Amino acid sequence: MNGPSAFRDCRVALICDWNGPYTGIGRYWRMVPELLREAGLDAVQVTPLLPHLPDAVHQFLGLLGRDSRAFFTNYPLWCRYPEADIYHLAQQALASLLLVRRPRGKVIVTVHDIFPHLLRNDPWFKLATLGLKRADHLIAISHYTKRSLVDELRISPERITVVHHGIDHQRFRPLRTRDSIRVSYRLPEGRRFLIYVGTEDTRKDLGTLVRALAQVHREMPEVALLKVGRAHDEEERQSLVELAATLGVLEAIHFLGDVPEEDLPQLYNLAELYVTPSPYEGFGFPLLEAMACGTPVVYANAGSLPEIAGDAGVAVAPSHPDSLAEGVLSVLRQRDKQSALRAAGRERAVGFTWAASTESMLAAYGKVMNGNSSTHPKSRTSAALPR
Repeated sequence: MNGPSAFRDCRVALICDWNGPYTGIGRYWRMVPELLREAGLDAVQVTPLLPHLPDAVHQFLGLLGRDSRAFFTNYPLWCRYPEADIYHLAQQALASLLLVRRPRGKVIVTVHDIFPHLLRNDPWFKLATLGLKRADHLIAISHYTKRSLVDELRISPERITVVHHGIDHQRFRPLRTRDSIRVSYRLPEGRRFLIYVGTEDTRKDLGTLVRALAQVHREMPEVALLKVGRAHDEEERQSLVELAATLGVLEAIHFLGDVPEEDLPQLYNLAELYVTPSPYEGFGFPLLEAMACGTPVVYANAGSLPEIAGDAGVAVAPSHPDSLAEGVLSVLRQRDKQSALRAAGRERAVGFTWAASTESMLAAYGKVMNGNSSTHPKSRTSAALPR
């Protein structure tokens, strides 16, 4: 079952919360139906349903500190499955659907990460992990995520295909920054901007970034940070603001929140450097987008980030403000190094395309339809995975 013609009669049900947040992953899943149709498949979109439960269940979840609607949106238990050959669940938490009723066709689940298990040992995430073991095949968005599935959940590597995401190279490319961008976001002249795109989720370790910024600022007071993206929650935002105020760099941080899609490439191009301290990333869309724009990157040498950046960025020790500050300063001090990183980043990013992503996804479909992927996990093997 190879190539688009082999899928001519194949129907795929894509199961996702199509009204979910417009994140990088959300952008991708809005593209998938069209990508599959272009490849010759009949792709239909399905959203899981919220269950009708007794009031006592909602009250019980409330006592546990869980909003029932949010809980069953994250870990759904019911879906009206249409007739299809392949049922592709868009992310790992949706695997909870497989505990109640598994569809008749082949089931594939895309796994972005298992951080609720790794970082919090979240008991509710066990619903998803049990469901993952009932799927026919898993798609991991990075080799790092695949290693996590093998090492932590004891899932056989033969049941997992790595499919890297792509990016839109027409949008994310070197651009001349519009004067209106500075005006719109009230960004002063004479500043050298760093940029970070993402939330203040604790696992992103933005405290390390603020501490590193304070060190950089002592040597280069003209350096400022563009923090793009929603807060995740107000408590984490407030904690970051208080830290920045204590270190004397609050005025050097511009909290821009969510920005229009057309502004993001402009902001990458405005910045001299993309910086991320996050030791836990399943893929790293912003890192790749910045590289495609020709913006040098400094990143924590952990998670999937080394896999995405390769040698095209500056890797620093995770959770080490001193190491991050020195990495930033090493680039800002050396124009030649900046130029080399811009070229290397663009060259590296070229290999991440939606065409390549779709081809790898079709290969995973082929494995499942040809019966080359076991439904039940085999014993753990010592197969070497790329690092």
